[in-house]
Amino acid sequence: MSPGPEELRPLLARLPSVHVLQRQPGIRELRGRYEDRRIDAMIRKVLREARSRIRYQTPAAEPARLQPQDLAERVVAHLESERGPLDGALINASGILFHPGTRDRYAGAAARRASNLALTFSAYEEKGRIARLMHELTGAEDALVARSVPAAFLLAVQSIANGEEVVINRSQLGLIDAPYDDRPVDPVSICELAGARVIETGATNKTRLSDYRSAVGNQTALITCIRPSTYALRGFTAEAGLEEIVRTGVETGATVLYLAGDTTLRPVASAAYDPACSVAEAVQLGTQLIILAGGGLIGGPPCGLLVGRRHVLARIRGHGLWPAMQASRHVRAGFEARMKELADSPCDLDNHPAAHMLTASRDEVGTRARGLLELLSKSGRFRTPCAVIERPAYLTPYRLPRDSMAGFAVSVHLEGARPEDLAGQADQWARGTPSLLVDHDRDRHLIDMRGVEKSRIPDVARIVAVDL
Repeated sequence: MSPGPEELRPLLARLPSVHVLQRQPGIRELRGRYEDRRIDAMIRKVLREARSRIRYQTPAAEPARLQPQDLAERVVAHLESERGPLDGALINASGILFHPGTRDRYAGAAARRASNLALTFSAYEEKGRIARLMHELTGAEDALVARSVPAAFLLAVQSIANGEEVVINRSQLGLIDAPYDDRPVDPVSICELAGARVIETGATNKTRLSDYRSAVGNQTALITCIRPSTYALRGFTAEAGLEEIVRTGVETGATVLYLAGDTTLRPVASAAYDPACSVAEAVQLGTQLIILAGGGLIGGPPCGLLVGRRHVLARIRGHGLWPAMQASRHVRAGFEARMKELADSPCDLDNHPAAHMLTASRDEVGTRARGLLELLSKSGRFRTPCAVIERPAYLTPYRLPRDSMAGFAVSVHLEGARPEDLAGQADQWARGTPSLLVDHDRDRHLIDMRGVEKSRIPDVARIVAVDL
């Protein structure tokens, strides 16, 4: 039987604060081995677990487990177990966060948790919990979890604009992609498959608000604003803002769909990567429907999210294809678990599987690079020239300028090496234990240090030194 509020209050009050645990000797010793953000995130996780045990277990046995020293030992044990055995581990030093080679193993902690939940709760039913969590995090009225971003887009267009018109900016008609989807897809083809007619507006490099207004007619059901994910426009360019497009939709009676691609649920105040317009910001602007990836910056299992107004989502939920397009219980359980993590965190990038890449400052990445260089220099067998060079990392293989993050890489120069030799060696490292993904350029390997956690630097040095 769970304890009552009167029994809970004194026990919860005995829990130490984050700052008290940070000063424990065992945790101070971790500072040289793990990133500060990762240690602090684990402290918060241990405190959340302690609160849950107090709330749902018999309180009589708890007081002995609430001492700062005991909780600090639990933090150390969790960090060590996460580092744990290297079988199946992946070190992504390619400079690409969503690297194609990470698809099978790098779907995030929430996806792994989903596997366990699927075994435990074979009849999982969300019962509106995902929608309630989404409302708490972003202010959106409703939310649905689809199998993928293309599936979500197809169903949205077919539900709202079947037999009618969809207005799309001409500069946004390129292929769209989402992390861990099979391949990029063509928005025009999806609209045609959904039975809608695409009305292009504006020029390739410039689209004004007046272009949208002139394109909207009596048959227009959707105005679609797509954030390019596979290309970037440069030079003499201009685009209407989302707020202006939403206002046009309200005035004309058309639904505005914002295909956000890969972004966060809430704005991120300070991080190496500054996401595009977040879901919360798009909701504040009055956007009726937002589609985004759940397996990228959000950190959940790969899926497509539909977020927006209740009446718009009701049309999609009532479509005959929705049961086939809905994500599996397995995926929804994992996504709910990730949203609960976000609800307990001040920043959307906390506890992200790639937090060490997304939140590390330029100086932190530089420190990692110098640490690897020092270890390689100390290796008696390592005779290959190497140096630290400044090199940006990117979110996707498309290397879009707006998706770049400043950082450093360790350049390992191989005199006289052919490109095919470097490719073969990189492929061998990628198949090893642990797997190491690196980039290469002409006669050198490039080990991007934004993707290498501080605790994994000795492993990288060992892999590279043994083969070179």
